[in-house]
Amino acid sequence: MSIQHAYSVAPAIRDFIDQQTIVALATAGADGAPNVAPMFWKVWYDEATLLVLDNFMRTTKANVLATGKASVSAWDAAADFAYQLKGTADYVTDGPYYAAAAAHMAAKKPGQQLKGVVVLDVTDVFTQQPGATAGSRLNANGKVEG
Repeated sequence: MSIQHAYSVAPAIRDFIDQQTIVALATAGADGAPNVAPMFWKVWYDEATLLVLDNFMRTTKANVLATGKASVSAWDAAADFAYQLKGTADYVTDGPYYAAAAAHMAAKKPGQQLKGVVVLDVTDVFTQQPGATAGSRLNANGKVEG
């Protein structure tokens, strides 16, 4: 399934996200109430679509269904690297995203129950490294814009 994206996440940043054991998935409810949850299960579907697998979500699922937005933050404190991914989000329980997520989970932990998938279509990536460029938007090459 080939999808045209407005933004592509740099390969080095995708690799960095893959290497982190836990990432933070942030959402907000329709009432604006924030929510953040640690997530273990994640896999890239393509260059701009991160799948976050659900086997325990409640508030996160409800928020994604209500607002269609989410953000992922990942960090390696020892290396002083951190990134935030923002984008549109959907929650699915079938189709190609679900199939890809289920295959990933089955390969890593057979028998684990997959309830659904948060599909994050990344529209922006920001650096969260300390220093003068902290909070800057990164382009598809992983470089600070502007």
